[in-house]
Amino acid sequence: MKIYLTYLCTFIICFSCSQNKNRAESADIFEKELKNIITDTTVINGALIELLDNNGKSSIRVNSKKYFLSGNIKAIAPCRFLRRDGRVLSFSYPDIGVDHTIIVQGRGGIQGILFKKDSIICGEYITSSSSYNIEEGADEILYFDFAHRTYKK
Repeated sequence: MKIYLTYLCTFIICFSCSQNKNRAESADIFEKELKNIITDTTVINGALIELLDNNGKSSIRVNSKKYFLSGNIKAIAPCRFLRRDGRVLSFSYPDIGVDHTIIVQGRGGIQGILFKKDSIICGEYITSSSSYNIEEGADEILYFDFAHRTYKK
């Protein structure tokens, strides 16, 4: 009987230690997810695009089977998409094969994001001393400029 009790106690101790180990791992995963705060999202052509703030460093996450991401966000967190009337403002330039051009604004600058064929391209980052109103967007000439700057490369 003592042997069975010894085995049972050993089993309980081992099982509870393994449970605590899993809790620590899930806590680490949860902590990592908390660091990646989603600052803005949009869906364009079925692609979910998320702007993330990871302790002051911006990144972009694309959830799509149609598009792959090229480049990265250089704008300083937190970042937001420029919008008009509640929708992300987008312009297309079929003459150069750009389906959508959107703009991301961070602290101190803006960056163009282009949808071209099967790619989402993070374009050039332009520093700016004054920011745009996130809800009013920008003039179309700025979108045109981002699309044609990237096209030349």
